[in-house]
Amino acid sequence: MKTDHAKVHFNEQGTPVADDFDDVYFSNDSGIDETMHVFMAANQLPARWETHKLSHFVIAETGFGTGLNCLVAMQAFATFRQNNPHHPLKRLYLISTEKFPLQKADLQVALSHFKQVSQPAEALLSQYPCALAGCHRLQLDSFSTTLDIWMGDIHASLPQWHAPESGLVDAWFLDGFAPSKNPDMWTDALFSQMARLSKVSTTLATFTAAGFVKRGLQEAGFEIQKVKGFGRKRDMLAGHYAGCKQQDKSRFPRDWPYLRYLCEPLTPQHHVAVVGGGLAGAACALALVNRGIKVTLLTQNATLADGASGNPQGGFYPQLHSQPSPASQIQAHSFLYAKRAYQRLSHQAPYPCQWCGVLQMDFTDEVAVRHQKLTDNQYWPGALVRNVDAEQASEIAGIPLQCGGLFISEGGWISPPELVASMVEQAKETGLLEVLTDHVVSHIDSNDAATLHIDKQQKTLTYDHVVLATGADSINTLLNDLLPLRPVRGQVEAMPASSATLSNLQTVLCHKGYLTPQMLGRQAMGSTYVKEDMTTEVRASETQQNIDTHKKALSNQSWVEEIQTDGVARAATRLGLPDHQVACGSLPTTLDQQPVWQELAKGKQLSAMPAPKTSHIHLLTGLGSRGLTTAPLMADVLASQLCHQPLPLAESLLQATSPQRFIIRNTIRNRSQD
Repeated sequence: MKTDHAKVHFNEQGTPVADDFDDVYFSNDSGIDETMHVFMAANQLPARWETHKLSHFVIAETGFGTGLNCLVAMQAFATFRQNNPHHPLKRLYLISTEKFPLQKADLQVALSHFKQVSQPAEALLSQYPCALAGCHRLQLDSFSTTLDIWMGDIHASLPQWHAPESGLVDAWFLDGFAPSKNPDMWTDALFSQMARLSKVSTTLATFTAAGFVKRGLQEAGFEIQKVKGFGRKRDMLAGHYAGCKQQDKSRFPRDWPYLRYLCEPLTPQHHVAVVGGGLAGAACALALVNRGIKVTLLTQNATLADGASGNPQGGFYPQLHSQPSPASQIQAHSFLYAKRAYQRLSHQAPYPCQWCGVLQMDFTDEVAVRHQKLTDNQYWPGALVRNVDAEQASEIAGIPLQCGGLFISEGGWISPPELVASMVEQAKETGLLEVLTDHVVSHIDSNDAATLHIDKQQKTLTYDHVVLATGADSINTLLNDLLPLRPVRGQVEAMPASSATLSNLQTVLCHKGYLTPQMLGRQAMGSTYVKEDMTTEVRASETQQNIDTHKKALSNQSWVEEIQTDGVARAATRLGLPDHQVACGSLPTTLDQQPVWQELAKGKQLSAMPAPKTSHIHLLTGLGSRGLTTAPLMADVLASQLCHQPLPLAESLLQATSPQRFIIRNTIRNRSQD
């Protein structure tokens, strides 16, 4: 759901002041010097980077504000990387929370005063997200930084951060408005969550020296000292986590069967196989090589994107509901992340696409009521979706429309096979990707590694890990025994853009079907849904079905009779799951492997259960017809999981996409998997 923007004014020094808290966002004297003294120096940064052994370093911040602390840190890290190109530390993760995000215009004004960080500020502003609650992951590659902005109340956000048992965070910037101005943030619950997320070596720093803050941190397991404050402030607090992580495990019960950090983290010494040459496989390969992991991408045919990712055009938009259900939240955040990812990729390896927006039409009175309810509830930011009337819709579409609808301005259409090719091209440029075509994996042996049997070549290939991104072909793998897979055939027409009206279409139209603007003289019109059908020959009956669907839904449009096809079409099989969510994570553990989980049927809590068994097999599948929306974020979730990096989804949404969920749910219901 959307969050409220901060209400601010700027004082005589040009410093933003929060109206609701009557407090400045940074020092009137020098915001950058304050950040350097309070947060960088007190956390011994960048000196600690010099001795850091892992490939990433995590800074967590408790108040994003103008982002100044983050900009200073990422600029310092970029300098560190420039001076230490061969150092094992390659990536900085900044995780920040913000209950009331600034509007972009206010943020731009606030940061305009800091010429020293103008370049990272420009990078931040170019990707600054809309005010939607949850995690927004920004990839700021020019600064070797990943920035996660968690919008919403910090007491709701921090418990949703999935963390290894050993901790996630290396340093805390304990910021936010002063305790006297914002007492709701500085609580024992905050300090307790900081302890859960900290490692044994984690440091912290904060501008305040308030006694109750010091005592609260000490009670949570931190050793705290008063040190010299910044400017006219005499004291501030600094310290490190000194608690026992084993004790913290009992202090912080969690749903252990959904634990994601199971294997040892991947390093550049590991080699991963990704099986599947479609959008999911390409996205996984790209996410892994971008982390310095060597990848071999195997596809069973001679070409990439020969399955559901092979349609020439696909509409790109989220499926939102009037309530912020987990499904809608996943769709919204996946869409926003994918848009940023696709725009970055288009600058590096261009592919056919058009950010022309998507119009979900009010094609019946019932649909119009549903769409109106979606916007009236005000769960979704207007920057994501808004209502338009018939006149506005006609102007957007470039053709006459008799109804309005929901307009998603950031959407559009993409050529999936060209997108896959661009992803693979970009991954190859790292020197870490090999592509093997005509490799059909018959089965996999997994113990301390994963051995793939390639029957056609009569050979075996062994990797440290394997990711199955096999789409509809998952039906023929071990996944069919572990997940309730549901194949659905779909046929899409490539109709000639010869209609006097439709050739002028300027946005994607959605109703019971969809229609795209033209690409290379043709427009995509789809799509059929035939359950449990995996054949892919083009059928005249489904061509007629697509035509009939459009003519029925658009019967009041003057141009509907202009819809004509010439037999050019394509059929493919999508793969879905009963709850319409993807499956992203490690291979599910069965009850045979973890029989104690059967106690769940007797009312035992998930927090009392052991974790799943470790597996070297992982999967990203079940994307259905929404792969363009979900693939990039889910691939990033999986790659982050395997590398023990912060995850860009809330715990509740991670569970909603976990491959383990079906076995767990059915066990709780005391019935076997369908």
